[in-house]
Amino acid sequence: MTEQNDNQAQALIDALGPKLAEALLPALQKQVEEQIQGIVKKNDELLEKLSKSKDDPMSKLLAAADQQQRDRLNKDGTFRKEGEPVRLKRSDARNVKAYAAAKKLAADQGVNLEIVPDA
Repeated sequence: MTEQNDNQAQALIDALGPKLAEALLPALQKQVEEQIQGIVKKNDELLEKLSKSKDDPMSKLLAAADQQQRDRLNKDGTFRKEGEPVRLKRSDARNVKAYAAAKKLAADQGVNLEIVPDA
């Protein structure tokens, strides 16, 4: 008797399984599409905010201050005091691009460029 019940239950599951999936699939697809559309909308909003924030005068001011701070940072991680010369290690001065960048930085800041021995 239990075997017959198990067989009937399995037959019912086999018959209803595809129909149940067929009935639930459109609703599930709709929910997934709505969630994806919400994510896309939020992503667009955030990208718009980001692009506007780069044009914001305060952002430009902060970026300039950050660049000035990085320009005053020595290779060893210490800060140069205002008016101190830009120091470049002899080994770094052999690199044409590094030398040109240091020379330009020194000229922009109105200080001398100093080549120092490697430590």
